[in-house]
Amino acid sequence: MAKVTTIPATISRFTATPINEKKKRRTAAYARVSTDSEEQLTSYSAQVDYYTNYIKSRDDWEFVSVYTDEGITGTNTKHREGFKRMVADALAGKIDLIVTKSVSRFARNTVDSLTTVRQLKEKGVEIYFEKENIWTLDSKGELLITIMSSLAQEESRSISENCTWGQRKRFADGKVTVPFKRFLGYDRGPDGNLVLNKDEAVIIRRIYSMFLQGMTPHGIAARLTADGIKSPGGKDKWNAGAVRSILTNEKYKGDALLQKSYTVDFLTKKRTQNKGEIQMFYVEDDHDAIISKRIWECVQLEIKRRKKYLEEHGTNSYSHRPESNPFASKIICGDCNKVFARKGWRSSTGVDRKVWQCSERYKVKGVMGCVNRHVEEETLIKAYLMAWNALVENREDFMEQWTEQLQSENLLEGYRAEKFIEYTDGAEPLTEMDTDFMLKTLDHIKVFEDGTLLVVFLDGTEIECKNEEE
Repeated sequence: MAKVTTIPATISRFTATPINEKKKRRTAAYARVSTDSEEQLTSYSAQVDYYTNYIKSRDDWEFVSVYTDEGITGTNTKHREGFKRMVADALAGKIDLIVTKSVSRFARNTVDSLTTVRQLKEKGVEIYFEKENIWTLDSKGELLITIMSSLAQEESRSISENCTWGQRKRFADGKVTVPFKRFLGYDRGPDGNLVLNKDEAVIIRRIYSMFLQGMTPHGIAARLTADGIKSPGGKDKWNAGAVRSILTNEKYKGDALLQKSYTVDFLTKKRTQNKGEIQMFYVEDDHDAIISKRIWECVQLEIKRRKKYLEEHGTNSYSHRPESNPFASKIICGDCNKVFARKGWRSSTGVDRKVWQCSERYKVKGVMGCVNRHVEEETLIKAYLMAWNALVENREDFMEQWTEQLQSENLLEGYRAEKFIEYTDGAEPLTEMDTDFMLKTLDHIKVFEDGTLLVVFLDGTEIECKNEEE
């Protein structure tokens, strides 16, 4: 019968070091709290202090560091910089053992937890979860980790659902709140309510006024930046997105639409716009308005009007640099209904000319499309001045139209009529181009092949002019 001799293991299969070798293990700790509350911060400091002393008190451990994440959720590792730095150091061979309070402190996401444990295990790095008394290099370690991580993840889901329920209950009760640090126009009141900030309210009213005066969000942003006004986020430079957000936010008229967005996944914290998937709540007259309901509605109608205008004429934006390109998107082809584009031409005598030409004329290189004529910019200026002066001169003939528009159910029509009555009252004829005034009054100029120019104002008035230049 064969004789069998057992040869005991001498090297650890996880650390590749001799089993009987007395060597200090390089040990680090991980501490995390999920909120910035005072109570949690005390817990955070206590954890750091505890693990520093705990590791240093062991003769068989060599203290490396305490890695920390403050005010960070444990449902994923995306923003946990301390955690990611610790794992990187461990994989780089700087750590042999990681000590942490519990599985839930390490990660509440089962997948993240197991993935990290396996990564470290392959490199011979062990994790000790003190509360559960789990050592990951132990044969039962991974099974216990799976069970405990699943329980931690389920606890996170339960907490998330409870928070969501509480938030929606506040919405149903009409309790309104905003991110005050990044919300222009209001401060937080003693009860968390919205209290008017008079200085910032002036900026909000100015933004609404500039938009109704023909400026675009890009143009408004540029003007506010040039005037040294801080953005809602406290930055020196404004962007068009911030302006659009202000122009469409119902809170500036004293109302509040609640539950505009919601969390899709409690693990990833991904949020998405609520398009009807869950109920919303609309609170009227909740707080002091900065913008009247009439002006707010006029702005929404103007936003829709511009969008429709751009779609009809095949362009993607109004000009946001009227000082250098005042007629952008406002010159329309009478043949194909597309916008004209500005061109720089130089005559045979070396004189620079600014002309406007249909954007469809040479859409395909070398192939002529639209056959409509080009028009000189000076001709467009003359046509606008001529049409406006004709409007002023014949003001009484248009009063009946404007009076009817004042009674219109379309608030924007009534607003335009009111403004045109104001602009033409006692007005002197225009002798030169005023870009800001043009933006307040001109909708577009339509150019026809026979030289006819149809000037259309924002109140709907149309005045025909003839281009005599060939």
